[in-house]
Amino acid sequence: MSDSYHVVPWFNSEEWHGVYDDLADPSSNKEKLLECLLVWKARCPSLPSGIESTLSLLQVYNEDNKNHDYESSDQLLRLAYSSAIMRFVNHMLDTETVKGASLYQAARTLGVPDWVVDLRHDTAHSNTLPPLKLLREGCLISLQWLQLNYWDKLKPYIKDYVCGQEYPVSGDIYKIETLLNFYISLGICIQTKIKMKNLSEIPNAKMRDTIVSNARELLRDQDLSNLKTVSINSLINILNIQGKKLLKVKEPSTLVTEILLGNESLLLSKELLYFFGANDFKYKNKLCSSYVRCFEILLTFLHTNDLLLDLIMGLVKVTQNQESGHFKSKLSALWLSEILAALKISQNIVKKTKKMSLDDKTSKKKNDIKKLYEHWYPGTSIKNRFLLDLQKSAPEELQDISYINPIITTYNNYLTYFINNLLDLLEPNLPRVVYQKICNLAKLISTPEKFPVTASSVIYTVDDLEANDDVMIVENVEEKECGKEEAVNRSSEHPQIINSIWKLAANEFDWMTCPIGKLPSQNKEKEIETN
Repeated sequence: MSDSYHVVPWFNSEEWHGVYDDLADPSSNKEKLLECLLVWKARCPSLPSGIESTLSLLQVYNEDNKNHDYESSDQLLRLAYSSAIMRFVNHMLDTETVKGASLYQAARTLGVPDWVVDLRHDTAHSNTLPPLKLLREGCLISLQWLQLNYWDKLKPYIKDYVCGQEYPVSGDIYKIETLLNFYISLGICIQTKIKMKNLSEIPNAKMRDTIVSNARELLRDQDLSNLKTVSINSLINILNIQGKKLLKVKEPSTLVTEILLGNESLLLSKELLYFFGANDFKYKNKLCSSYVRCFEILLTFLHTNDLLLDLIMGLVKVTQNQESGHFKSKLSALWLSEILAALKISQNIVKKTKKMSLDDKTSKKKNDIKKLYEHWYPGTSIKNRFLLDLQKSAPEELQDISYINPIITTYNNYLTYFINNLLDLLEPNLPRVVYQKICNLAKLISTPEKFPVTASSVIYTVDDLEANDDVMIVENVEEKECGKEEAVNRSSEHPQIINSIWKLAANEFDWMTCPIGKLPSQNKEKEIETN
């Protein structure tokens, strides 16, 4: 029996997604939604906490909307609302309270408003129940929270199990997601402008608590009793070792790419980009350096463990997909530019170090390699650049023209942002003329307005000729009665004009001797010039 599936109360993934859609749509029939949830309850009396809370809140909400005799049912509704909200708070904050946090601390960590917790306390300890108006508002807020923090997060993982196929264990997926987010959180702490040394220096309490929680979950042997003694760099070093063990699952690169490019991903998060400043993104078509550095340790880890290629190809697909939207496509393209440029630096360093002795290679630290690079390539500075693993070259696939050919030849409005950095990785290098033509083509596709077609470049077709046959001008009426050969011969000396665009060709021309793409008259002009 496989451990990669769970027995669930819904019949199939389609049924689950139907409930999800009805819950997310304000105009949907909530009666039908409630009936489906009750069927799940009948199939499985012990439902997951998120579904149980949704069912309790939705039952009261629907009953309230159907009941118009508010005076007689006020007390009953208040009691029902209070009970549903209390169950919601107890169930959904349980993951944090079991770690020793109070309800208010748990609410802050998970994003539940304090006043909703107050409603729970008033219900449990006060002699009077909260006002009905406040309870209704609390019910709606709780349902919205469940939508964002339970249903939305669960959606990517709801799939039908097929016998005979191997699937990653859901616990592994969760741990990998936690690992990636942990890397990003630590990256934010150590990026150049902030530069925190230990966990106690993190000013944001919520972020500090999240990092400590992740560290306890992933690094169980780490002593976190005194945060002043816990170095962020030491956590990163331990995480680099522990992370390799967590990635011992089937197709880890696919899992990592799906998580990093998912809807909840911080890599393509608009909020995080705007937090660090979006002026460079909007007006200079590049990413803010402090924003990029937040992801440096994560992307370096992926590079070291051969997980970066799938992420790069995933970002390329985002730029090619017209449904991604302008923001997401542009952000993906700019990330590609940064990653490919960093890979070029690593590629150059590996080329140079191949000529060094083994002792020299192993003894060099990152700062020493940076100084060597600036010595090898005078005039360049990589001190504050975004860098990856400096002792590992770019993936071999990206150095092969046949591998990147589909990227270049596929229509992509955002190709111009990263085409130069992509071509720079090729081995051997492309001829400069070919390189420039590819870049110009990418620029033409992305900015056609910079290459306007002149007004005189009108394309005429046979339809133009047929539509204007009746305006053919004939200088002499008697020419009509002459033989066709004589008329055509004369037309070569005095060409007849058809709607001022077309000229009749004479039969005396030998079309067999005329090169493709030229008219006989053009050949004659060339002969005259030669003579």
